[in-house]
Amino acid sequence: MHMRAALWSIVVGGLIGVLLWVGPVGAQPFPGGLPACVRQLNTCNANLQTCQTDLGACQAEPNAIFPGDGAGHGAALSYTNHGDGTVTDDNTLLMWEVKDTGSGIHGVGRAFTWNDSFTVFLDTLNNKCDGNEITPCTSNADCAGIGNGKCGHAGFRDWRIPHVKELQSLVDYGRFEPAIDPTFPGLTFGSPGTYWSSTEVAGRPSFAWGVTFDNGLVDLMGKDLGTVVRAVRGGQ
Repeated sequence: MHMRAALWSIVVGGLIGVLLWVGPVGAQPFPGGLPACVRQLNTCNANLQTCQTDLGACQAEPNAIFPGDGAGHGAALSYTNHGDGTVTDDNTLLMWEVKDTGSGIHGVGRAFTWNDSFTVFLDTLNNKCDGNEITPCTSNADCAGIGNGKCGHAGFRDWRIPHVKELQSLVDYGRFEPAIDPTFPGLTFGSPGTYWSSTEVAGRPSFAWGVTFDNGLVDLMGKDLGTVVRAVRGGQ
């Protein structure tokens, strides 16, 4: 009886060993077998640890994430102009739409209600040919020979309305009318120049927060008010 149990244990153990070696039924054996698989797993774990360490260092360094206020506190405000109607904040790495003097969708004084900023405004930036603003598109192929030949503003289709803290990160509190660093390209509407954010006012569904770029004030506005808006991509 004991011998039969021992034999049965050997058989079961052998079957388990075979399953561990070849993997689930129908799966392809790992090249090099179990030893190679273990080495690959160790390499992945080491790479993951490196990434987590780097992420921790970034999170511990506020100047690597948050810009200063423009008045001598925190990292200097810094921007990279891409020359295609977009600019990247070197601190937050957010990419912003650049405003111009035209009457089109990028016009510095073009006003939208809060709802229209999500529909009319963003629809044009994300679903129309760049430099055309009329022709619908879903890929650059739809814009061949039209405008700048790209689908979406500067070829991107993930533009959105910034939340209130993202928008406020552009304010230069060392300046007034407009309160924005002069190295930020294009135009910024001032006096009052209140820009829509995507952040709604808690408990007041008819209002959303806006940032005024004449003095950096954050204030609530009725959603039916027509005012200016600047798109952003990345982050969140």
